[in-house]
Amino acid sequence: MSALARCGVLLLATLPAVGCSLFAQQTPTPASRLTREELAAMTPPPGERYFLILYGSDRPTRQPADTHTWATLVTVSGAPGAETSVVGETISWLPVELPIKPLSRSVVPGRNYGLHETIRVMLDTKQDVALWGPYEVWHGFAQRFRVQKAFMESGAVGYQCIDSWGEAGRTGRGCDCIHSISDMDPDLPRSRYPLFLYGQPATARLVRRIMHVPATIGAPATHDWILPRLGLADFPIEKRDYRGRVVPHVP
Repeated sequence: MSALARCGVLLLATLPAVGCSLFAQQTPTPASRLTREELAAMTPPPGERYFLILYGSDRPTRQPADTHTWATLVTVSGAPGAETSVVGETISWLPVELPIKPLSRSVVPGRNYGLHETIRVMLDTKQDVALWGPYEVWHGFAQRFRVQKAFMESGAVGYQCIDSWGEAGRTGRGCDCIHSISDMDPDLPRSRYPLFLYGQPATARLVRRIMHVPATIGAPATHDWILPRLGLADFPIEKRDYRGRVVPHVP
């Protein structure tokens, strides 16, 4: 069967999931229950700044099994004149046992993969990798991200490629790669991520949604000096730019 035919079969098979998406159970992450007022009251350490990088990967033939979306929160700290510390924390939700099974209706054990580990997996499966950012974000977004990462790594949730149907849709105990990021923020509802978007187009949609909520500072400007500090210059990654409306964070 050709790659185009396989994608057509997947689309037809997932049409029922489109109708179920509004009624599917969402993972019960504590990150989404944090209010903006609570986040604003959390004072960050002096001199700390936070940046977000989003990634998307897929193959030219667009097989859903060979696509992924993931994100890295970067914390930059250091007193003026001192050496700057750059620390990355990544959410990259995939099944423990690869490859991905797009049509599975069952939740399987999931694992949060590391940044370089994820990139190597994508490149080993001949996927093209792109990134957006780094964009500066306010400390409340950084706190949501960290709470979400801890939740994904707690063992409370597994992986299901299409989480709006089957076991994940009924129980909320499974999550796909996109929702492992977007579920952390109530301003990023699942209804804004249609099933026909996956891989790089899905990441581009997620970037746009983040730009439309008051999360970023100075976007769409990027802070490219961070990329080599994370070792990303060692990989063949295409850098993408966001061009569109931005709703900035206002303290």
